[in-house]
Amino acid sequence: MNSNMVQRLAHYLSATETRSGEAIGNELGCSRAAVWKHIEVLRSLGIEIHAVAGQGYRLKEPLELLDRDTILANLDSPGSRKLNTLVIEGSLDSTNSALQRLPLAEQNATAILAEHQSQGRGRRGRQWYSPYGKNLYLSLGWMFEKSLSELGCLPLVVALATSQALRRAGLEGHGVKWPNDLLIGGKKLCGCLAEVQGDSQGPCHAVLGVGINVHMPVSSQTKQIDQPWTDLHSHLPGFSRNALAALLLEELVGQLSMFDRQGFAPFREHWEQLDILHGKPVEVQSVSDSIRGTACGIDEHGALMLDTGQEVLKLHSGEVSLHKTKL
Repeated sequence: MNSNMVQRLAHYLSATETRSGEAIGNELGCSRAAVWKHIEVLRSLGIEIHAVAGQGYRLKEPLELLDRDTILANLDSPGSRKLNTLVIEGSLDSTNSALQRLPLAEQNATAILAEHQSQGRGRRGRQWYSPYGKNLYLSLGWMFEKSLSELGCLPLVVALATSQALRRAGLEGHGVKWPNDLLIGGKKLCGCLAEVQGDSQGPCHAVLGVGINVHMPVSSQTKQIDQPWTDLHSHLPGFSRNALAALLLEELVGQLSMFDRQGFAPFREHWEQLDILHGKPVEVQSVSDSIRGTACGIDEHGALMLDTGQEVLKLHSGEVSLHKTKL
C-alpha cells in the first residue's frame, strides 16, 4: 500500500461533492486505473465511498483526518513545552512499534499518531481493530527515574489520564476496569498498553499506547470483535479527533510528570472513584489457571485486591487477565 497516496486521496475526497476519476487522477498525478485501486484500498481500510455512475466518487460521511498543526494549536503551554516531537502517520503496523524503532534517546516525550494500524495490539498481544481515520491511535515515549518495580501501576496512570481527557471532552458515566481499560455502559471504549524497558534500579523508558474508539460504525469487520464495545460518537456525536488528541496529550504529559515526581499515591483516590469492578464478583485468569473472588480495590502499588473468601490476594498488572463474571 502506498500510504502517502492513500493519505492524499483521503484528504481530497469529499462527503458533499463528487470527485471524478479524472479530477482525482490529476490531483494525485496518476491514471484513472490507479485511482480505482487507491479507492479500493481506502474501502478495505474501513472508509465508505460511494461511486456515482458517470460522476465519480463521494465519501458517505465527512472524514476528519489528523492534523499536526491543529493538535499543537490546541495544546496548552505546559503540554507543548514538555512534548519534544509530534508525528502524524497515515498507516503503520502499530504506533507503539513505530516509536520503539526510534533510537532510545529520540523516544522520550515523542508522540506518534496514525490514521490506521495494520497490527494494532493490546495487552498480551491481542489484536486492536484499527480502521482508517475513525479512531485515535497514539503512542507516547516517556523516561522515568524510577525502578522497574515502581512502574507496575503505570498502566493505571495512563488509564486515568485518558479518562480525564474524555471527561474534559464532555463524556460522563465512563469508568476504569483494572488495569487499563475504559468502559461505559459495560462496553469497551478505550484500551491502554504500557511497554517498559530499563535497569531494575532505573532509569526506565516506557512506550505508552492508547486506542480510543472515536467513530466506528458497525461493519463486517467490527462484528469480529470478541467483546462488547462502543465509540465516543455514540455518546458525544461529532467531537473532533484533533481536539481529543490534544486533550489526551495534555493529560498524559501532565499526569506522567506528576507520577514521576510523586508516585502513585496522588492517583489512588481518583482510581477508586472510577473503579467499575469494586465490590463485584470477578474471575481472574492467568496462563495456567483462574481464580474467582470479589474485587475490593487496589493497593498502594496499583495491584488488584481479590477477596476469594479465604484470603485477599494482591494481583499485579501484566500477570493476569481480568473478566467480570456478572455485574
